[in-house]
Amino acid sequence: MGSHEPMTASEASEPTHNELPLAPILSFSIASIGLTAMIFLNSLYLFKYATDVLMIAPGVMGLIYGVGRIWDAISDPLIGRMSDRTNSRFGRRRSWIFASIPATSLAFLMLWAPPTFLSGPLIAVWIGVGLILFSTAQTMFTVPHYALGVEMTNSHHERTRVFGLRQLMNGGGLLLGLGTFFYLARSQDPRSFAPALALMIAVIAACLTAIGIGRLRERADYQGRGGEDLVKAFWDIFRNPHARLLLTMYGIESFGLATSGILSLYVTEYVVKAPTTFYLVVLMLHIVPSFIAAPLWVRLSKRLGKRRLWFYSTIVASIAYVLHSFLGEGTIAFWCAISIVQGTTAGVAGVVGPSIKGDVIDWDELQSGERREGSYLAAWTFVYKSAGGLCGIFVGFALQAVGFVPNVEQTEATKWTILLLYGALPGLAYAVGAYLLSRFKLNEAEHAAVRAELDARGANDGPSARDPSADHRT
Repeated sequence: MGSHEPMTASEASEPTHNELPLAPILSFSIASIGLTAMIFLNSLYLFKYATDVLMIAPGVMGLIYGVGRIWDAISDPLIGRMSDRTNSRFGRRRSWIFASIPATSLAFLMLWAPPTFLSGPLIAVWIGVGLILFSTAQTMFTVPHYALGVEMTNSHHERTRVFGLRQLMNGGGLLLGLGTFFYLARSQDPRSFAPALALMIAVIAACLTAIGIGRLRERADYQGRGGEDLVKAFWDIFRNPHARLLLTMYGIESFGLATSGILSLYVTEYVVKAPTTFYLVVLMLHIVPSFIAAPLWVRLSKRLGKRRLWFYSTIVASIAYVLHSFLGEGTIAFWCAISIVQGTTAGVAGVVGPSIKGDVIDWDELQSGERREGSYLAAWTFVYKSAGGLCGIFVGFALQAVGFVPNVEQTEATKWTILLLYGALPGLAYAVGAYLLSRFKLNEAEHAAVRAELDARGANDGPSARDPSADHRT
């Protein structure tokens, strides 16, 4: 069977405790490295690049950012649902991922290589169109890719291993994005220098995605099990008590978290008053622990339980974010210490979160008889992105309301506004998220009961509900 062919039902017939071979997990993980770099650079620098280099007003950029994120949120359920219902010789997930490659590359180049003759309203429109296109292409990759990871195994802890290795490999994407930011920040003319770097990242991302996904196979027995009724699918998601709690938590946390990515460079330049390149140190102290610790979280999740580990890390994150509100001129060492603490636990959500979502999707299959990974993951990203989009609009107009002017000394009111949005707001959001997570009830024992009933149903009806761990040869 060629590597482009979906896995047959007979190949997906081993018990749920089987351990996946390392090769397919690596193929799954490397596919997202390039896109991770793109998303990281956009989140970190695009807003400031637009206001300080392209000279787009903060309010206008906030509106562009917000509209882009809201459209991103709207497109997620549509693409997720279509992915669930796709029937293709390449698989219902891989077809969308392959289609995302040229779209993502084109949109990324639009954002970082706008024509030099554009200015004023025209450059704002160009960036707006590029951001919407990038958001759509990103969704075409992200939702099917997450779903593909969930579908690789039915095992409670093996899913954590899949996303743990993905988190570890994505560290390479974060470092690639960080290096790109470093050269852009040091450039005397970022607008002239950005196109070459953008082209380099686009090529790397396209190659890694094509190689990684091209070497995977997909479960053929899941095709055609996405259901037919779009409205019913999403109504069922919001009726699922486990999913509803996670959706609420994600929405609240995401609204607060979005301020961190938008305002980090503003804090560096206007509050701490350090060179822009200093933020590279802060990021390194945050990023390196977040992906190096991924294997530790895989082990601890088995000992403590996935939900409990995530709960503890959310409390630590809340405290760390609040401490950001006390940053000031010259508080470099303090900021570095916070970043180490925050980075150490930041990867937990990336490792444990998708694994827990997979358990929730199994619970839904028990109720509905359908496999709707795309719809579920799209619903979560819809909440995440719409909350972030609304926050982008809020931050843009908040800066404009307190009199922010780029590239000059800021007033005390502006500095305090930046700090409160950067520290206190996400800290409060994560505190609420920790409370909600403490009420999450789908633990390992309950998931084991769900899987036992699904496996018994599969034994009676055929192999469609069994684990694909047995054969993921690349």
